Amino acid sequence: MAVRDWDLRHFRLLAALAARGSIGAAARETGMAQPNASRLLEQMEASAGFALARRTPRGTELTDRGRVVAGLAAEVLEAADSVTRAVDALERDRGTLHVCASMTVAEHLMPQWLAAAQQRLPGMSVTLDVGNSDEVFQRLRSGAADLGFVEGPTVQTGFRYLDVARDELVVIVRPDHPWADDGDVPPSEVAAAGLVVREPGSGTRQTADLALAPYGAGPRFEVGSNAALAASVAAGLGPGVVSRLAVQLALRSGRLSEAPTPGLRLSRVLRAVWSAAAPLPRSAEDFLGIVTHGS
Repeated sequence: MAVRDWDLRHFRLLAALAARGSIGAAARETGMAQPNASRLLEQMEASAGFALARRTPRGTELTDRGRVVAGLAAEVLEAADSVTRAVDALERDRGTLHVCASMTVAEHLMPQWLAAAQQRLPGMSVTLDVGNSDEVFQRLRSGAADLGFVEGPTVQTGFRYLDVARDELVVIVRPDHPWADDGDVPPSEVAAAGLVVREPGSGTRQTADLALAPYGAGPRFEVGSNAALAASVAAGLGPGVVSRLAVQLALRSGRLSEAPTPGLRLSRVLRAVWSAAAPLPRSAEDFLGIVTHGS
């Protein structure tokens, strides 16, 4: 065997040996029996023409030359991972798209986007998962989704993004609440109130917390959806902070009222997000075209 004939098994063993310092641990990490790992290392040393590792009472450590080769092996493995991610993305390019959207986007914008995609991208199969903004990033990071939509004020590290829409949070109350008729409500009064808010990890909650942070914080009542928040406010639990998109019908019908809070910065950007570690599938690019240019 020549060095040019080494395959990924050889590189994985060398990288594992560098990380673990033991041929037994390296064998377990690469899924080999220890005798097979030892024979593979001997073959590598024979083809290289020099020792890659030395046995010590504490285990197996790489020689100076072995460390150089192990560093190069790590680069080979990283390149192989990039190829795998690219092939996976191209495989998903065949007309299927896995989307994960935060609740406000999923409930109030996604239906029209999906309807437009059905008309303009016939044959595309779209799967939609719904979660809060943190959960969207988790699904993208795990590879369970190709494209995500979030409403939080920040984008996590390792992701690309595109602004697709603007939204505004509003403070809502029952029509018989004093804030419904009192004119402008000071931010400090809003912050001190027992507010009904979304759960941690929600983009709505992140935006509200950021806007209210300079004014302190009173008690909070956490709920897991926009619908539960609106129902809780209507039942008299307290004022709430929620997307205008989520309560526009309730505000128009008079079931809920908006408390004017001009001192609070409650506008936000809705974003499409995707992993920076792999190319965006063509199906996701086509869907983004519909989102950004309308139906």
